[in-house]
Amino acid sequence: MKRLLCVLLAAVMICSLFAACGSDSGDEKAKPASDDNKSGSPSAAVSDDTADSANPVNTIKAEPSSDKYRTFYQVWIGAFNDSDGDEIGDLRGLIEKLDYINDGDPNSGTDLGMDGIWLSPMMPSSTYHKYNVEDYFDIDPEFGTLADFDELVKKCHERGIVVIIDLVLNHSGAGHEFFQKACEELAEGKTDGYARYYNFSKTQDGVYQYHVPDSDYYYQGDFWDQMPDWNLSFEGTRDYFEDVTKFWLDRGVDGFRLDAVKYFNDAHTDADEFLSWYYAMAKELKDDVYMVGEYWDDAVTICEMYSTGIDSLFNFKFADTGGEYLVAANGQIENYVGKLKKYDNRIKEENENAINANFLTNHDMVRLANLADEEINKMAAALYMLSPGNSYTYYGEEIGIEAESTSSDKYYRTPMIWDNDDLPEIYSSGVFPVSENPLGGVKQQLAQSDSLLNTYRLLVKLRLQNPEIARGDITQTVTFDDLYCAGFIVEYQGSKLLIIHNGDEEAKELTIDMIDSPELRGWSTAQMIDGVSSEVSLNGTTLTLAPMTSVVIKEK
Repeated sequence: MKRLLCVLLAAVMICSLFAACGSDSGDEKAKPASDDNKSGSPSAAVSDDTADSANPVNTIKAEPSSDKYRTFYQVWIGAFNDSDGDEIGDLRGLIEKLDYINDGDPNSGTDLGMDGIWLSPMMPSSTYHKYNVEDYFDIDPEFGTLADFDELVKKCHERGIVVIIDLVLNHSGAGHEFFQKACEELAEGKTDGYARYYNFSKTQDGVYQYHVPDSDYYYQGDFWDQMPDWNLSFEGTRDYFEDVTKFWLDRGVDGFRLDAVKYFNDAHTDADEFLSWYYAMAKELKDDVYMVGEYWDDAVTICEMYSTGIDSLFNFKFADTGGEYLVAANGQIENYVGKLKKYDNRIKEENENAINANFLTNHDMVRLANLADEEINKMAAALYMLSPGNSYTYYGEEIGIEAESTSSDKYYRTPMIWDNDDLPEIYSSGVFPVSENPLGGVKQQLAQSDSLLNTYRLLVKLRLQNPEIARGDITQTVTFDDLYCAGFIVEYQGSKLLIIHNGDEEAKELTIDMIDSPELRGWSTAQMIDGVSSEVSLNGTTLTLAPMTSVVIKEK
C-alpha cells in the first residue's frame, strides 16, 4: 500500500507564512537550546558503513567544490548550539559544531559533509528572529560579536565551507536610526530628508496602514508595524545598501540569501529592476558572489525572475506539503522526473547560469518529520539532493526533528538535538519543553548505520563524488512504463550520469541501455521493510534496484 501517510492531514493544519519574516511581536524574546557537549567533533561515529559494504560510495574519492555549486546547511543561529549557557544559540556555539557540518576532509567519513552554510538573520534587532534589523553593520549581542563572526568565517573557509548570510532588504526594523529620524522629520512637516528612505503617504489604505505619531502620515509595513518598508527606488537607499553589501563582503562572506524578494515590488519599485541592480552591484564588489532569493510564489513567476541574473531562487513548487519532492517520495516518480526536467530547462531559458535551489522545508514551514515517516524523509532527501542545482538542508532535518507544535513559525525553529539523553530544556522564543526525538539525536544516529543522518551523509558524498549531479543539465527523462520508477540523464562537460529512483515497495529489474557502458556509482535506500531485500546490482545493462532506492550510474 502506498504511503500517503499524513501529507493530506498536514496540509489542513499548516498555516505557513508567505515570506521569511514572521509577524511575531518583539515580546517573544529568544532563549534557545544549550548543549553541555561542547566538542566540535561528533561524539559518536560509525565507519563508512553508511550503506551496504558493496555500495561504491564507500570507495570512490570525493572532491571538494570550488565553485558556486554547493550543498548548503541552513543554520538558525539562536536554536543551534549555545556556547555560554544563556539558553540562546550563538556564533561561538556554531564554531564549536563546525566539525559536525564539515571537518575539512571530504573523505573523512566522520562529518555531514556540507560545504555551504546559510546563516539566519544575526544583526541587532528587538525580536528573537532578527528580521526587523536595527543596525546592518553589527552582530546582535545575543549571538556574539563581529570578532566571533570573523572567526567563524575564517574557520569555515579553512574547511572549504562558503558562508552566505540572510540579508533583509525589503524592510528595516522600526528602531532603525533612519526610520526614527524620518518619523521625527515628518512630525515637523519635513519630507525631503530621511523620509525618502521609506514609503509614506497621507492616505491610509491597505498599503499605508500604520500611523506616524504626531503627523498626518502613514507608512508601509507589509509584514508588521515594526517592519517599515524601505523605498528601494530612492538612490540614497541603494547607496546605503551598497555600503552594507561591501561591509559584509569585506568581512569574507561569500554571498547572500535575500529575504522577501516578492515584496520588492511596490508603488515605487519594480522588483525585477531592483534585483537586477542589486545583483550587478554586488558582482562589481565581488565577481564570484553567490546570491539566492526567497520569492515565494508560483513556479512561472519564480522562473521569470531568473532573468534578473540572480544565481538562484528557492524552488517553492517542489518544497513543503504538496510539493513535488514529497509527492514523489510517496511513489509518484514518473510524473516527478518530467516536472523536474521542465523546471530545470525553464530557469535556464531565462538565465543560462541559473542554479536551481532545491529544499524540502525551511524556517517558515512545518518540519518534514511532522508530515512524513522516516522512509519518506529518506526518499525525499534522495530526490532533492540528487537533483541538479544547490541543495539546502534545514538544520535538524537530517535527524528528523519534529516541531513541538504546528501553530506558529517559532516552533519550526526548534532546538537542535545533539543527544537524546541530554535535551535542551527551553527554546529561544518562549519557554517550553523539547521532546525526545523518536529517531534519536546526532549522537544516537551517528551510531546507527541506516539512520536518517547517515542517509544524508551518504547523499552528500554522492554529490561530491559526482559533480555532474549538481552542475549537469537534464537532457533526457527515463521511464519504464511504471509510475513508481523513473529517472533522468544529466550531462556536464562531456560526462553523463543516469539517476533512477524506485519509489515502490517492490524491487525492480531494469534494462539500462540508454547510456553506454554503465558503471554503478552508488545508491541510497529508504526502505525499511522487514524481509525485503535491499539488493542493488548492475550486471551489464541489467539493473536490480531495491525498493525505495535511488541509484547513480555513470557512462564510462
